[in-house]
Amino acid sequence: MTLPAFLQMGRFTVFIWAAYGFAGLMVFLNVVQPLIQKRRLWERLRRNQDDDEEDMYEETE
Repeated sequence: MTLPAFLQMGRFTVFIWAAYGFAGLMVFLNVVQPLIQKRRLWERLRRNQDDDEEDMYEETE
């Protein structure tokens, strides 16, 4: 099969490439979303740690 024949795929071209695009988007989101959640979690933990340290200093004064 030649590359142009593979890329054209007859009358189903739109549906096939849309399916490939959707699958690629889902794979991308499945990789990126956990990274974003991890970053947000670390930021929240740092913020909570900073708040706890401020509370500790207020109690000792």
